[in-house]
Amino acid sequence: MGYIMTHAFTHYRQQQLVRFLAVLLSITFCASLTAAEQSQTLILVGSELSSCSSLNMQQCDKNTQIAGKAEHLFSVTAEKVKKITQQWPSTNQEVKSSTVKVLLAIKAKSSTSITKPALLWHWRDIDNTQLNSLSEQEYHFVMDMLEVPQLSSQGQRLAEQVNLSLNNEPAINNILQFITGSLKVANEQPSVLAITAASRDPYAAADFTQGLLSTASVNSQWLALTPALVKAITTNTCEKLPQYRQSEMRLYNREAIYPDRIQAENALCSNGVNSLVKLINNSTGVIFNNGEQDLTRSVLFDENNQAYPWTKALQTRPVVIGSGAGAAIQSGGKNTSGNIATITKGSSLLALQADINDSSMFNLAGGLATFNYGMIDTHFSEQNRTLRLATVLDKTQQKFGFGIDEATALVVIKSSTGNLMTVIGKSGVVYLKAKGNQHYNYSYWPAGSVIDIANENFTLSQRSINKALASIKIPALPLQRFGSILTNAKLRSLIQAMCLSQEQSTVAQQDQFILSLSVQANTAYHRINKDQYGCAISHLELAVSTF
Repeated sequence: MGYIMTHAFTHYRQQQLVRFLAVLLSITFCASLTAAEQSQTLILVGSELSSCSSLNMQQCDKNTQIAGKAEHLFSVTAEKVKKITQQWPSTNQEVKSSTVKVLLAIKAKSSTSITKPALLWHWRDIDNTQLNSLSEQEYHFVMDMLEVPQLSSQGQRLAEQVNLSLNNEPAINNILQFITGSLKVANEQPSVLAITAASRDPYAAADFTQGLLSTASVNSQWLALTPALVKAITTNTCEKLPQYRQSEMRLYNREAIYPDRIQAENALCSNGVNSLVKLINNSTGVIFNNGEQDLTRSVLFDENNQAYPWTKALQTRPVVIGSGAGAAIQSGGKNTSGNIATITKGSSLLALQADINDSSMFNLAGGLATFNYGMIDTHFSEQNRTLRLATVLDKTQQKFGFGIDEATALVVIKSSTGNLMTVIGKSGVVYLKAKGNQHYNYSYWPAGSVIDIANENFTLSQRSINKALASIKIPALPLQRFGSILTNAKLRSLIQAMCLSQEQSTVAQQDQFILSLSVQANTAYHRINKDQYGCAISHLELAVSTF
């Protein structure tokens, strides 16, 4: 299928698109601010906003140097081994004893600070079986306890530094530029709160997430909305924050590694719930980071699915940004199909193989509900998640699903004059409409698409169709059944090939499952851009069967 994807990505066109959407956004906001207070822009990114930083040099242009924290460092000392012995987090004494034995052996080998790969190399060299015997909690406990603080020459915590000017992925920069533009349209002097609750260690993720949007014209601040903070502030027990970091988050030794972040958490807690709500209400936007959806949900809703006092404030910010899990958690609430769930785990193949009553891969209670058009899935085409989303739609009786590709954003602009969607970034967004009996309408909106919304109908706008490029001629698809279709993003490539070749039907297979793709009366193909995934597909029928 390599001959299908031959068209180079045009950076100039992407930049033009960002400018066009910024103008569109400005017009929408200006028209709506006089008539309504609920104007809002959602920027939902299908993956981490991977950017150049001192801890992520692979995202930087070659031969660059960035000052700042470059790696996490660890050391094994007698004092640390003693604390690990005293504070062991489980009742497994056998593993505790064997861990201490290995750590003492590592101490004899290395008395200096070393990186995590070097530490694990020593561990595996001494006793790889013992390392594998640790539970996830025990492993993280040991790593947390062995980590060492890193200080600058001025004695301050050495922080991770982000440098967007050195990014080697233009699509991410385009998305970040659009975010900045959206914030400025909403407020001439915007402020944005970074929420890192999706990370196991939200303190470690704070530098990067806050740094993504820190510019001379945008005030970016980390919001210490952690599970520990939630527990303490709702029970008026801020003095117990250290204990809650262990009991609620299974984090250890963070006060030694991130003292300034811990201080911010303490201050936020001491100021109380009303102050927290006021802080959020005074912000222009919020950004939710990538990680685990359930972790983010735990700071939005209690164990009885009741919203916390600050959840409404987060839900109603003029600009809401989510990356990866932070985007997926935005779906929720209800529409005419009923409750909108959030997907939590599982692959397409596992979803197809699961029992119809298996609800382990989704949470029917949903998420923040800034997006109530349907269910959101992320890392979409790259992780072959089309049939995962389709299956969960069927299980939850929900009609509409939106799958966002990596380094791509689905933008939703809400205003009194009407709502619309646009797509920016690298690839595209899949829109699925469930029709019952494992039949679906499949649409693909490439970067540059504008989507009209009317009465739960989501259609490629006429303005996008009018600007579509001329069709190109490629050979017809071979008459064969395409195998292993739920691997290596093959389904996206196949459907793009159908679009470019104006194919009427084709068949693909994964294990015992057959996927039939066929043109309907209202199916349409339009080449939106010259990218390899630049062909827009509207209303292609996707049917799943078993043999």
